[in-house]
Amino acid sequence: MNNRHIIIEEQGLRDGFQTLSKTIPTQKKLDYINQLVNAGVKRIQVASFVHPRLVPQMADAEELCKQLVKKSDVIYSGLVLNVKGVERGIAARLNHLSCSISASDTHSQKNARLTLSEAKKAFRNMVNLSKQNNITVRGGIQCAFGCRYEGSIDENHVLDMVDHHLDTGIDELALADSTGMGNPKQLGNLMQKVVEKAGNIPVVLHLHNTENKGYANLYAAIEAGVQIFDTAFGGLGGCPFIKNATGNIATEDSVHMIHQMGYKTGIDINKIAEISRELETTIGNKLPGQLYQLLNNKDIKMN
Repeated sequence: MNNRHIIIEEQGLRDGFQTLSKTIPTQKKLDYINQLVNAGVKRIQVASFVHPRLVPQMADAEELCKQLVKKSDVIYSGLVLNVKGVERGIAARLNHLSCSISASDTHSQKNARLTLSEAKKAFRNMVNLSKQNNITVRGGIQCAFGCRYEGSIDENHVLDMVDHHLDTGIDELALADSTGMGNPKQLGNLMQKVVEKAGNIPVVLHLHNTENKGYANLYAAIEAGVQIFDTAFGGLGGCPFIKNATGNIATEDSVHMIHQMGYKTGIDINKIAEISRELETTIGNKLPGQLYQLLNNKDIKMN
């Protein structure tokens, strides 16, 4: 048995819910958060601080954070794309913010209305403001493995952005396959270089399963030394600014695979599957994940 611990950050409340047409009430979101904590999840991204007109599901970000039941062993985080978002995150009393910009200039302009050069300057300002307020900062690079608008993203460009992010004093470094275009060989090679560059800075990987390569990429990243992964219960998610980029890798599917490989997460996949089934009933649609459906069979037991 491998004693290496893999950390999961749940993205369903943010990346998952932002794509839903049906609004999830704040109290229902709080119920899901409590269920996730009860299932052993120690890191949850609860909201993004973006304009509610662009992402209506996040309109209650401040109210949700206000009502969170804080626990010493659970990290609640928020996504921010600009200084205004950081200011809102500070006001919401979150201690962990994910400051993220894109490796693609076109995606950056569509997602944040900033050129890549402008985004880099804004990123440094976001990090500085966060650190001044004693907030732990995760520095993110979106579209690190490909962009629907620009195609492939040069590896050296991504590594330059890694250097840029590390130079700002971030506490964690995250790369995102926002479009699901990455493949295991490409992703594994790049992540190995990123892990080496990062040194003592923890490296996070955010995977989408748009092209059905998400779990192969998860395996490649684990082999490359990555220990923190973003997932979403039921496989919810996608970028609202990238057409058809739906589906993070599912929490229960990912954790099951990780456990089968001999690693530990501390997460109960049966409890996660219950959350996914509950959401399926709430929104009236099947979710992209596979395991939550299989685990509905009471005769089947997994861990």
